[in-house]
Amino acid sequence: MQAEAATFFANGEPVGEEVQEFSLDTTHRLIMECQRMYPVVPMQVRNVMNAFTLEGYSPPVGTRLFIAQTATHYMDDVFPDPFSFDIDRYLPERKEQVGHGYAPFGLGTHTCLGQNWVELQLALNLLLIAHYFNLELSPENYQLRLNPIPSLAPRKSLKFVVAEKRRELPS
Repeated sequence: MQAEAATFFANGEPVGEEVQEFSLDTTHRLIMECQRMYPVVPMQVRNVMNAFTLEGYSPPVGTRLFIAQTATHYMDDVFPDPFSFDIDRYLPERKEQVGHGYAPFGLGTHTCLGQNWVELQLALNLLLIAHYFNLELSPENYQLRLNPIPSLAPRKSLKFVVAEKRRELPS
């Protein structure tokens, strides 16, 4: 990602259309895998408005349903070795890019309207950090622990320290 950041910022800070010209393959795959393993909103709540039957079950109208749209993220037949963090699973030559199997922002009419904005902000912020700093976990042996409410996020004990300032920040 630091190589992508160096290319991205080679001529200063890109603006407007310049941002779209860059291929951010590694950064994009990193973001996708983080969102697959740790989706911010792993489920949605919906109320049954019309009668239907699914797999022999007919929930009454008015029933509140919890839809775990990201459950497929941990299914071995959709993402082999689903509990391993592997950004290469999104390479074109791998077959793990299952369309509806990847749903960190929901699906269909309930897809998050901010998906593109969020992904752009994640990429830009990660590239800025990679360009200017080397970070390390503190402590080094930190074990990730998550808080599920109000949204899936690391506990406040997750800390980073600046191990190296790679270049001066613009003023």
